Amino acid sequence: MKGRLDRAQLLAEIDAEYAALNRLIEQVPAQDLAASSVNSAGWSLKDVLAHIADWAQRSSGWCRAGLRGERPQPPAPGFKWNETPRLNREIFLRRRGHTASRVLRDFRTGHDDLVQLARVIDEADLCEPHRFAWTGPTWSVAKHIRANTAAHYRWAGKHFRKWVRSVATRPHSRSRK
Repeated sequence: MKGRLDRAQLLAEIDAEYAALNRLIEQVPAQDLAASSVNSAGWSLKDVLAHIADWAQRSSGWCRAGLRGERPQPPAPGFKWNETPRLNREIFLRRRGHTASRVLRDFRTGHDDLVQLARVIDEADLCEPHRFAWTGPTWSVAKHIRANTAAHYRWAGKHFRKWVRSVATRPHSRSRK
């Protein structure tokens, strides 16, 4: 989406992508969330959701700090944006031992928190680029929220769809349904 991202567009996009991802999550038995590697880093589907939960928590923290007049340090203290692969590895290592139920709870809590923020932040604060120093010169708070909700949900959906397709093609898959 080019141009200004407004509240209604943001909330509609988040809602649609969240619903789509949840339909995919429902197709995966809980015990399989941690069972298989779905990317080159060796992450499971649970790790993908833990990654999203962590970034949602970060984004919420940046928004809340910015609204208090503070200047958060995205993506994390001691990291620059070009170092996100290293940060993502740290997130993976820190969260990989979490249970599937905890990861799902964190995922849903992160989603709910960012949606609530998107609903209550002043429209100008939400939608105007560089309204806060931490957003950078071309990004709005809305774009940060989108990156850590709808865009992440689309990314996760690719991993979940790939897993669902792979299970459907296994000879024993019909007996699991």
